[in-house]
Amino acid sequence: MAAIEVETQDCSMLGDAEIEEMADLCVEGANAFEIGLISKQTEAWVLATTARENGRLKGFALCTLERIGGTPSVIIGMASIHPTSRRNTVLRAVINELQCRAVMAFPDEDVVFGARFNSPEALEAYRSLSDLIPRPDHRATGEERAWGRRFVKRFGLPSASYDERAFVTTGDG
Repeated sequence: MAAIEVETQDCSMLGDAEIEEMADLCVEGANAFEIGLISKQTEAWVLATTARENGRLKGFALCTLERIGGTPSVIIGMASIHPTSRRNTVLRAVINELQCRAVMAFPDEDVVFGARFNSPEALEAYRSLSDLIPRPDHRATGEERAWGRRFVKRFGLPSASYDERAFVTTGDG
């Protein structure tokens, strides 16, 4: 088995070929993101983390490291992992890279991770983190629900479509 090579670069450094490669990867997965959407998202997010095996793209995440209300945060705006038997390995490699970036950017501080996904199975990516919200059989506190609202605002989603008790946003996309 080949090792997974993970690299993070500034989104502004991505070329058309790399964006096309991301779109090609998405065609085979649950998130059929098209090249136009991915291109727009590279303008909206700061960092692009890619995972490759034998030089072939197996997964990516577009994200940013920023403070929300003074709290260090890693916000994943878009991600896709190739659906293979090594999917979890690639997913862990991408998340581990983002965790390392967070430690370097915010040493000695707790960091909040935020993401949006179209399936609850994506929570698997965060299994290594502590205090995962939302999680099954957990009733969110007021502070946890407030974080949900902050992320809805950061993602530019309409607050009226957000159910803060279920951590779910409804929409047509």
